[in-house]
Amino acid sequence: MAGKYTLEQFEADREAREEREAKQQEERQERTEKEGARRAWLRDGGGARDFERAWPGLRDEARKQRIINADKRARASQRAQGISKI
Repeated sequence: MAGKYTLEQFEADREAREEREAKQQEERQERTEKEGARRAWLRDGGGARDFERAWPGLRDEARKQRIINADKRARASQRAQGISKI
């Protein structure tokens, strides 16, 4: 007979499940982003092999752009609220 299921075991199980779910979500998001970029690349006349070689750079560039845009939105929001003089 198994012992009692402790709070520590529950928390460890929950943490492991949340980590798995977060990793799965991240993988889904990456696949979606990659597939959208791939379709655009092919529509524009690029080749599939060329896309695969270029993807790491495209992904990094898109990440940089998202960070820049998020920063711009945050600064605009702060200015609109009169909180900051940035």
